[in-house]
Amino acid sequence: MQKIKEREKIGYLFLVPAIVLILVFIIYPVINTIYMSFFNTRIQTLSQGSQFIGFDNFKKVMSDDQFKVSLIFTLKFTVIAVFLETIIGMLFAVIMDKAMRFQGIVRASILIPWAIPTIVSGLMWQFMYSSQYGIVNAILIKLKIIGQSIPWLTDEFWATTATIIADVWKTTPYMSLLILAGLQTIPKQLYEAARIDGASRWQIFTKITLPLIKPILAVAILFRVLATFRIYDLVAVLTNGGPANKTASLSLYTINTYFNFGNISYGATLATVTFLISLLISFLFLNGLKEKIKGVE
Repeated sequence: MQKIKEREKIGYLFLVPAIVLILVFIIYPVINTIYMSFFNTRIQTLSQGSQFIGFDNFKKVMSDDQFKVSLIFTLKFTVIAVFLETIIGMLFAVIMDKAMRFQGIVRASILIPWAIPTIVSGLMWQFMYSSQYGIVNAILIKLKIIGQSIPWLTDEFWATTATIIADVWKTTPYMSLLILAGLQTIPKQLYEAARIDGASRWQIFTKITLPLIKPILAVAILFRVLATFRIYDLVAVLTNGGPANKTASLSLYTINTYFNFGNISYGATLATVTFLISLLISFLFLNGLKEKIKGVE
C-alpha cells in the first residue's frame, strides 16, 4: 500500500513540468489577453501607461465593419472547406482502408500534401495561381474550360475560392487519416455478414460504416472546424487579406491590429472574441458528440 502511494506521488511529480508549461504558455497568455482587452493600450503611447475603459473595446467590435467582413469570410471559409475536406477525406480513407498492392505507397501519396509546411504550400499555390505564369490558368485555357486567365488572387470571389482549394488540398489528408483510424476499428465480420445478406455497397456504408464512425467523425470535424476557424498562415501568404481586406480571416485581422497597427488592447479584444466563438463551437460540438455516442450505444 505504501509503495502504491509512493508511485502515485512520483507520477504526480512527473506531471509538474507539463503543468508548468501549460500555465506559462497557455493559461497565462489567455488570462493576460482577456485582461488587456479591458484597457486602452497602444504601442505608440505605451510610455503613458494603460487606461481602463471597461467594455468599450467589445462595443467597438460590434460596430467594426472590418470585423464583420472577417467574421463572414472566416465562417464561410470554415463551412465550405471543412465540408469538402470531410467528403473527400472520407473517400480517401475508404481507399486507404482497402487491402491492395502497394498500399503503403498509396497512403504515403495521399498524405504528402499534409506533410508540406503551410507556408511552403501557400507560396506554391501563389505561384500556381499567378495570372501571368501560373499553371492553373495555363491548364484551364489549354483544356478550353476558360477563354482568359482568372484573377485568382485579385478578385474577392476567386480569392476566396483559391484559398479554399489550397486549404482543402493541404488538410484533406489529415481528415482522411482520422477517418481511417475510425474505419479500422470496425469489425470486418460485420461487412461479411452484410454481403452475405445481399446488402449493396451503399447500404453497407450508410447502415454500418457511417453509424459506427460517427463519434470519431464528429471529433475529426471538430478539430478541423477549430483549426480552420483560426486560420492565419495560409491566408497571410496567399492573399494577405486582399483584395481590400475581403479575405482577411479573424486571425489575420487580429494579428495585423495587434502588431502592424500597434493597437494592443483592441487586438487583445479581437483575440478574446475569437476565443469565445471557438469555445462556443467546441461546446456545441461536444454536446452533439455526446448525443451521437448515446445513439450508437
